[in-house]
Amino acid sequence: MYCHKCGEQVIADAQFCPHCGAKVQNSAQEEMAAGTTTASRLDKPEKPRNHSALNRTLPVLIPIISFLLIAAGLAFYYVQEQKINKEVLQLKEDAETAALKTKYKQAKGILEEALNKRPNYETLTIDLKAVEKAIQYDESFAVVSEHIKKSQFDAAGKELTNLKNQLNAEHSPIFVPLQRQLKEKEVNITVGKIKTELNNLTTVDELGGKLSILASLPEKEASAVRKEIINKIVQISMDQAGQLLKDKQFSKAISTVDKGLQYAVNDEKLTALKGRIEQDKNAFEKAEQERIEQAMESAAQEDLKNKTAAAEVLELLAEVNEYGDLYVSGSVNNKATTNIYSVTVYYSIYDENASLIESGDTVVYPYLLEPGDTGTFDNTHYGLHENATVEIDNITWYLQ
Repeated sequence: MYCHKCGEQVIADAQFCPHCGAKVQNSAQEEMAAGTTTASRLDKPEKPRNHSALNRTLPVLIPIISFLLIAAGLAFYYVQEQKINKEVLQLKEDAETAALKTKYKQAKGILEEALNKRPNYETLTIDLKAVEKAIQYDESFAVVSEHIKKSQFDAAGKELTNLKNQLNAEHSPIFVPLQRQLKEKEVNITVGKIKTELNNLTTVDELGGKLSILASLPEKEASAVRKEIINKIVQISMDQAGQLLKDKQFSKAISTVDKGLQYAVNDEKLTALKGRIEQDKNAFEKAEQERIEQAMESAAQEDLKNKTAAAEVLELLAEVNEYGDLYVSGSVNNKATTNIYSVTVYYSIYDENASLIESGDTVVYPYLLEPGDTGTFDNTHYGLHENATVEIDNITWYLQ
């Protein structure tokens, strides 16, 4: 028996169709309906079954499809947001890297790009404000550098003090390079001030005081000025000791050299000068005795030549360097028939108008010259700042 409505087979004596729920007809009309349904099923056997399956599955499919579409949309949105978050975090990291390298303007551009992607990210806003402050500080450092370049150290110091007070209140890592730059500028100002004072410092004690200040500064920044001060200490010590030596004050001359060696430890020129003074002292005492003995004898012509024309200047050079210091150098040849030692060259310095600027003297190295040997001499006069000519006034020596 078949249902007159859906055409599906039902069991005998059933009151309702188990498939569509329609009431089952048990009369002849049922047989007619069954026959009609059977005929219909013979013509289109699958259509009623498919239609029934679609009716049953469609109410289930629609929610599932809707859920899948919503889930896909949410997944796409989530992936996109995660991608943006990743990009923003990378931009933030790039900005921090640039800022730590003092590329503050580059860091600012990167942070602005990140804020365009995440306008409500408060950390980015905080970082941007910090970078903008760093840019202002960096510009202030440029002003300090300009003052230092122009030797305006008081103005540079005042500007740097203001910067220091401001930077002391900053604790972000991006300000660490500026803190280092602050210390570098402080060193530059200190070194610059000392350098400008050098021309006015004329004693070993004054120069030694400046060395004490430089001792607390980094070697890299202070080494050039420290070397210049030591060179000046050496020059002053040699000049003073040389004058004492000329006056035959040997003990004071040695004391002066020792004082210079306290700062210019193991300096070759000072060490050599000390040895020369000690030898000159012995030579002087010996020479005095010899001169007494020689006064009692008539001097031979050769001896006269040795005493009056033993040393001949072969070369004399005078050059002004880029710092305005005059460097005097030359060479001397021994024309005597015996060894000479403790050769001293005396000279005068004249300006372009042939006016005397100052006089000087220097010793010849090596200390002892054998017959025919040539020695050299050099000396430096600081702060002349003009072209000059040098003329030899006299040469003295001792005969061995």
